[in-house]
Amino acid sequence: MQETSYSFNGVNIYALPNPNLRSFCLSLYIRAGSFYETDKNNGIGHLFEHVVFRNIKRKHPNFYEESALHGVDLQARTYKEFIQFELNGPSAEFEFAADILFNIFDEIELDRTELDKEKKRVKAEIREGDERSSIYYFFNQLVWKGTEAEKSVLGYCRILDSVSVKKLNEYRKECFSKNNFFIYITGNFSDKDIEILKIKTETLDLPQNEIKRSNTVTLNNDFFNRRIKINIKNDTWYYISAGFDFDNTKYPQGVIDILYGVLFNCDKALMYKYLSEDNPVIYSYDSTQEQYDNVGNIYFKFEVDKTCIEEAIAVVVEMLNDVKVGKFNFEATLCSEKYHIETELDSPSDLNWSLAYYNHILKANSDDPCDKLHTRFESVTKEQVAEAAKDIFCTKNLTVAIKGKKKNIKTENIEEILKKLDC
Repeated sequence: MQETSYSFNGVNIYALPNPNLRSFCLSLYIRAGSFYETDKNNGIGHLFEHVVFRNIKRKHPNFYEESALHGVDLQARTYKEFIQFELNGPSAEFEFAADILFNIFDEIELDRTELDKEKKRVKAEIREGDERSSIYYFFNQLVWKGTEAEKSVLGYCRILDSVSVKKLNEYRKECFSKNNFFIYITGNFSDKDIEILKIKTETLDLPQNEIKRSNTVTLNNDFFNRRIKINIKNDTWYYISAGFDFDNTKYPQGVIDILYGVLFNCDKALMYKYLSEDNPVIYSYDSTQEQYDNVGNIYFKFEVDKTCIEEAIAVVVEMLNDVKVGKFNFEATLCSEKYHIETELDSPSDLNWSLAYYNHILKANSDDPCDKLHTRFESVTKEQVAEAAKDIFCTKNLTVAIKGKKKNIKTENIEEILKKLDC
């Protein structure tokens, strides 16, 4: 299985067909988002994502009903380092989806009333998400302080108020500058469908200037040089979050993915076994693997009873130290990750995101943009995973944030427990 690439009118298109399916996924990826924003326009990428839908509805007044009649669904997501517009549908409706996709390139023509409506929707999302009070927001500010990754994806209401249609169109031109975006197709599509895309790309009037956008974080002085410190945000409920810096150039992607899988993926994950099943101090947890071309952070959080804070942290330290000495089922995780890939091949949407992200966003300067994603585990060994754990899970890489009543959090006791990571 090999990815095919095309270039029409300076637009890069990547394709991986599967004629055994009955549907397709057609996506547009833009190197944009809070990672590339300034303090003065933070949130404009997320607003742009919203505004595109309202702009399409000017051309298609009954857009959602019309899409439903064709069985096509348009979704969009803004991340720190990219924006994705995704169309899924039955193979016979590819041309309709392509028409919609290319409407995204249109100039924004909303009047002030329409723009204000969309701003209100985004403000409601900011309010309902309550991001500023979350443990994740608090943790994010600690880890990525002073870097491109620190800023909020959603932005701030006061900044959104200053965004005009003119500013959005200037931003749109930045987004669609040369080599700053690409199209990815997965699922069941034909050569005729590629020809449809070729014809449509040749009608685009795109900016010829090129913006060099790197997916590399400018590190702060704390990265790889953390001191044991318990950062506390006062609250009624108790949440613990922790994350470890890692050098993304030091390990093959498969090693990091297996290590993350050992700890957090599925019911066989050690986090579930150690903290919920064998020693039930929690019920569930959230985790993420935030990566850029040079560095990343493995992050997890969980809610805990105030009487179990130290016990939970001690169990986490035990778990991480066990991984360092190989106390985990490597074969189970390896098979699980491989089988996940097999199921992904049957999902055009999941496959589309993974191939685009790993081949063209995370490794934006890769010299080998094929579907390495699906062969990345072939040479990974248990010893490599254990060595990576030894290198990553130590206090010089550790950030800890806790939400709860400060008087009930004994920081000195927790710090002593965490020192065992370096034993």
